[in-house]
Amino acid sequence: MYSKIKKLGSDTLIYGFATIFGRFLSFLLTPMYTNMLHTSQFEFVIYLYTLIGCVTVVFSFGMESSFFRFYTREHSDQPRKVFTHAFYVINLISFAFTLLILFSSDSIAAMIANPEVRNASYLIKLAAFIPLFDTLILIPMGFLRITEQAKKFAAVRFAMIILTVILNFIFLMGFNLQAQGVILAQLIVSLIGLFYFIPLIFRNFINVLDINLLIRMLKFGFPTMPANLAAIILQIGDRPILSEITKSSLQVATYQANYRLGIPMMIFVTIFEYAWKPFYLSNHQEENAKVLYSRIFTYFTLICALIFLTVSLFIPYVIKLPGIGGKYFINPEYWEGIGIIPIVLAAYFFNGVFTNISAGFLITKETKYLPLVVGFAAIVNIAANFLLIPYFGYFGAAWATFIAYFLSAILIYRISLKIYPVNYEWKKVGTIALTTLVIFVLDKISMSLFDGSVEFFIKILLTAIFLYSLKYFNFFDKDETVIIKRLFKRSKN
Repeated sequence: MYSKIKKLGSDTLIYGFATIFGRFLSFLLTPMYTNMLHTSQFEFVIYLYTLIGCVTVVFSFGMESSFFRFYTREHSDQPRKVFTHAFYVINLISFAFTLLILFSSDSIAAMIANPEVRNASYLIKLAAFIPLFDTLILIPMGFLRITEQAKKFAAVRFAMIILTVILNFIFLMGFNLQAQGVILAQLIVSLIGLFYFIPLIFRNFINVLDINLLIRMLKFGFPTMPANLAAIILQIGDRPILSEITKSSLQVATYQANYRLGIPMMIFVTIFEYAWKPFYLSNHQEENAKVLYSRIFTYFTLICALIFLTVSLFIPYVIKLPGIGGKYFINPEYWEGIGIIPIVLAAYFFNGVFTNISAGFLITKETKYLPLVVGFAAIVNIAANFLLIPYFGYFGAAWATFIAYFLSAILIYRISLKIYPVNYEWKKVGTIALTTLVIFVLDKISMSLFDGSVEFFIKILLTAIFLYSLKYFNFFDKDETVIIKRLFKRSKN
């Protein structure tokens, strides 16, 4: 079992290396946006990327999940057939919807753009090509994952993120292009990514049409599209609601700036998912598969707890670091929203819980439940936003996101007990969660009693207490303890 976990861990580290360092560079865009973009321009960019996220899901049409499920090397023609049909469907859908967006750009601009944003229709036309190019490389990127080319996948993503950050610096700081610079940077990178994958596309694309295979792929993949779309609404649907209710660009910008500071948890959940899906689909026939999945979930919870505490305890120091042009890392105008960060971190954790548990639904091909669960969570999210924002502003939006992710995790687990029951280590998971909550509350109490360097050292002490508690509660079994001791001995040598 530990060799399997080691394999998942190895792939996660590879995906994570590029993602973490790439997202760290991308994270640098947050202070750039808060310091370089006018508030109305920042709000427009937020709106635009909300739409791009939704459009990308529609363009993919669930074909990525179908590609992973039907790709097999047992038959010589099957891999290329699956690649071809998935890529063909995505092409057809994405080109058709891109034309629709281009012709509707004036209407879209009238709905989402602040009058202060000039050439909004033109910017929307430019942005329409971003999801087109991104979706066309979705299956080639999936090919790298399913064929276990993790290093190549990571290198491509890393390179694209670096280039995005560089172009943002050039267009915003060099030419002060505002929203247009943000869009151009992403558009150029997406186009370069498509050109890079053209040889791979031609190698795997064959001129064949297997109607039976196409129908099966659509039948499997299409139910995942509403789930993915609902997931996007869960992630970014609160921004337009917040803007509509508060009528305040500052509230939206403050919310977005601090929401992005929860990126460490998002990074981990994302890189875990990259490695997790190919892993469980490749190992579900193993005799001890469910025991393996249970232990992985426990490890996942532990790492998320460490991320939650580290970010929650030390983020007040991060936002005050020196930033661009001698300014703070985050514009002080947005500091008052720092309180939403722990809420966002917790929400991302429950998103990861959903990712873990939903594995059984793809293994058993019972994907029809996914859109129902995520759709329910999306409806809860929208309703909670409308109920909470009028009273609590962007804090209400953050809590609405948390509530929706929490309920989606609970509901998917309840259904999984009938579909693909896994005996999770709830005692250990509960111990981690309770200890994390206690440390977090103690930190809040210490902040009200101490200040300055004393407060900082108390945070370090609390982190150490959390780590020691793992030993105190016998979190690791004997085999794991032996492995950890060996690792420490190697590091000392």
